[in-house]
Amino acid sequence: MGTGGPLTHRSQPADSAAASGPGAARFDQHSGAPARSRSGQTKGQQAIGRSRGGRTSKLHLGCDGAGNVLNWRLTPGQAGYCLQAAWVLAPHLAAACEVVADTAYDSDALRGLIACSGAVAVIAPTPRRRNVPHCDPGAYAKRHHVEQTFNKLKQHRRLATRYDNLDASFEAFLCARIFTLYLN
Repeated sequence: MGTGGPLTHRSQPADSAAASGPGAARFDQHSGAPARSRSGQTKGQQAIGRSRGGRTSKLHLGCDGAGNVLNWRLTPGQAGYCLQAAWVLAPHLAAACEVVADTAYDSDALRGLIACSGAVAVIAPTPRRRNVPHCDPGAYAKRHHVEQTFNKLKQHRRLATRYDNLDASFEAFLCARIFTLYLN
């Protein structure tokens, strides 16, 4: 819109000699969002692991025969199962006569820990085992109580997708959900 002639730029004051370009007087030299301080970062344990599938975490549950939660532990996704099982089961092994667990918990060390307490280990063996221990299919079918408990917990999207970054906030909501399961 004008009558012609070259576009002229406003002259810059002598103070802004470091700024270059026609619009440099109006804007900061650095593009992008303003710098953020590190004080707003989350502090505490997170138990979020990284793998090729993304960011993951595992919930290890210890349940009684009716599927009531006795104990749990939250770990990063890359953590092994068997080390966590010993921690989850240890307080409850004396009263147990059978310990039913998933195939991922199959290890000689865990089977030995269960046998020392006087309970029977009902764990489906992994397919790569050379010495396959016996697993009673009828007793292993009792594992569906634990699976039903997981399904009840995962009905809440907050637990199923792990929105919380900190362990404390995730476990607080998990504790509240387990409490509502006991009330129903």
